[in-house]
Amino acid sequence: MLSVFDRILPKLNGMRTRVICTCPFVRDLILLQVILPYFTSRREFIILYSEALYRKFIKFIDSMLKNSPELESVIREVNVIKIGKNSNCKFGNLFAFIEQGNPKQEANELAKILADLESDDILIMHSSMGFFFELLGEDSIREILEIFSILPSDITLIGFKSGESSVDPLINELYDIIIKIRRDTMIDDTNFTISVETSGNVVREFGRFRIKDGIMFEL
Repeated sequence: MLSVFDRILPKLNGMRTRVICTCPFVRDLILLQVILPYFTSRREFIILYSEALYRKFIKFIDSMLKNSPELESVIREVNVIKIGKNSNCKFGNLFAFIEQGNPKQEANELAKILADLESDDILIMHSSMGFFFELLGEDSIREILEIFSILPSDITLIGFKSGESSVDPLINELYDIIIKIRRDTMIDDTNFTISVETSGNVVREFGRFRIKDGIMFEL
């Protein structure tokens, strides 16, 4: 593991962390190669929204397993909470299924499921949840707050974000730590910077890495 992640990951325990990354490949690479393996000794849950984005994530997993078959044992143990049109689940264990329809009803069902999680669990909100929060919209602040409020106080929450949405300022307020991963265009498209900010807007960690052939290297 890269040294920057060695420093960052222990600090995420019991915290609510948002990972902001506009590059889908890098975002999912970090999820599969860094975050899931690090927390594999605990129960890991991931929420995925919509069949279209679920399909895309499955394609990425299949591609990664061809080059990194050792990840299969990690992915196999993940508990999946899927919001979609059918309950088909091609990785991990399907922990819960919510039929996609009315966003507010989906939010209520999701809150009931999350209420059963425990403090030692790891909950990952895939970036596809950004579409869910956008569909809920600014008029559904109560539902968004309920989802975050129902979680155990000490649960480790990691939420991924890719694009912008109208409810972003509100959602950022619900996290303790913000991790920003940016492409370093001053060098080339394969280099990235990573910074960590607390709720006090203080940069605690900073690092650089490069991705080549699906593998991350320290700079």
